[in-house]
Amino acid sequence: MKKRILFIINPISGIKRIINFERVIQRKIDHAKFDVSIRYTEYKGHGSLLAREAVENRTDIVVAVGGDGTINEIATQLVHTDTIMGIIPAGSGNGMAFHLNIPIVATKAVKVINKLKTTKIDVCKLNDYHFFSVAGIGFDAKVAYDFNSEKHRGFNNYLKQVIKNYLHYKQDLFRISYSDTTIDKEAFFITFANSSQWGFNIKMAPFASIQDGLVDVCIFHKPPFYMILPTAGNLLTNQIDKDPITEYIHCSQVDISTKDGLPIYLHIDGDAVEPTKEVHVRVIPKALNMIVG
Repeated sequence: MKKRILFIINPISGIKRIINFERVIQRKIDHAKFDVSIRYTEYKGHGSLLAREAVENRTDIVVAVGGDGTINEIATQLVHTDTIMGIIPAGSGNGMAFHLNIPIVATKAVKVINKLKTTKIDVCKLNDYHFFSVAGIGFDAKVAYDFNSEKHRGFNNYLKQVIKNYLHYKQDLFRISYSDTTIDKEAFFITFANSSQWGFNIKMAPFASIQDGLVDVCIFHKPPFYMILPTAGNLLTNQIDKDPITEYIHCSQVDISTKDGLPIYLHIDGDAVEPTKEVHVRVIPKALNMIVG
């Protein structure tokens, strides 16, 4: 019996608007295996609604065609369901796809879906938000906030925001509680890594696993100017864990607040959300059925 598969396409995701994803899907999908439906998102949050309807209609597979933000919208509705999640990367960074070995070329990504190799992955929750790849507070969240405001996406604009914010953003003092331990740490930013990277195949948590029941809490200190190039080199060669600006905590849950009680910038899978004063992160082990490469 054919499996019912729904592709939810974000038509304005990332920088790949010129690709006719519907045509690629119809040409490359195995029609002997799948009964195909295609829907387009029309506004922010629409992907979540379409995914929820798919679950209610007992759709076997829902595929997000978009970036990490689109994936988040859709995957949130599939947690703890029998519906399988798939990805065709169409964003700027595509961190989740890189981590799951899903090709960023659409035709090859469809071939991965045809093979239907699945596994159960961990899901993380930060306050009321699910995240599937990474979330963060501080500098990288401010970068995400400014990057999301850009008219044009892509690595160059992302790098521009990194440089601009490096010059102006200051470290905060955080209180971090995990595994019956409480510490105070100054940090430029803190990333909560379920998967290994922000995107663009840049790994800030090279050894993060999406199936170990743990979140990698990556504490980054602000590098002095003379360390920027060595630190960038370590980041680009997947050796950032060896850099003196980094510290890592591996745990199943963590609570963080600022010592001064001021709100802090926050991003969820690369999308900036409202600033918060406290962060509570926990791991939900193997809560999502995922197609992987």
